[in-house]
Amino acid sequence: MPTAPADILAPFPGLTPDAFTFLRQLKRNNDREWFRPRKEVYDEELLEPMRMLVSDLSRRLPEAGLPLSGDPKRAVFRIYRDTRFSKNKAPYKTHIAAVLSRDGNKRAPGALYVHVEPGANRIAGGFWRADKDFLRHWRAQLAADPDTFLRLVEDTEAAGLTLGTSGSTLTRMPRGFDDQRDNAAADYFRWKGGFSASREDVADDDIQSPAFADTVVETARALGPLLEYGWKIADDAAAAGA
Repeated sequence: MPTAPADILAPFPGLTPDAFTFLRQLKRNNDREWFRPRKEVYDEELLEPMRMLVSDLSRRLPEAGLPLSGDPKRAVFRIYRDTRFSKNKAPYKTHIAAVLSRDGNKRAPGALYVHVEPGANRIAGGFWRADKDFLRHWRAQLAADPDTFLRLVEDTEAAGLTLGTSGSTLTRMPRGFDDQRDNAAADYFRWKGGFSASREDVADDDIQSPAFADTVVETARALGPLLEYGWKIADDAAAAGA
């Protein structure tokens, strides 16, 4: 997916306090009757500034040696929830988020994710909901060379990031890796959802400043080695399946 030129939008100005007020109110009034007359507030206070952030980052991250970008019009997630298969029929998300990846596609493996939610902001990067091919190649890499990943874990945590996986973990070693129970990275073989790391100490006030774009770039730099490690695995998995 081609990305829009990063300079078509102004630099990220920071969100206003009204943006956070809107999200708090939406959480208390999550219905169409409340949202519809206030959609202009959402567009102006949240959607447009987040598009500016994507545009800003799409220029700055490649300059920093990080192959991450996104189309400002597509990289920001829709606020509308898919309620078809959910017991929760609330129509709107109570946060706003965007994702940047190597090819600008939101579904590409190995992405940078920015999540804005009052009191629960975060910047994350990694490989969520990894498919079976990725997991198989990652586990084979852990079996052959656990030390590289363990060093990444140590460096990631030293940078103030929290490493984790999405979803549950296996109770036993995965099929084909029973002989890795004594592997130094044995716990990671049981992760079913890939791996990612996040900065979760982002205050609401931090995002109300243009300097938040600097924080995202700085965090992306810290995430870079973990992303590079995973991209190599994803590329090997894709080549093997070609």
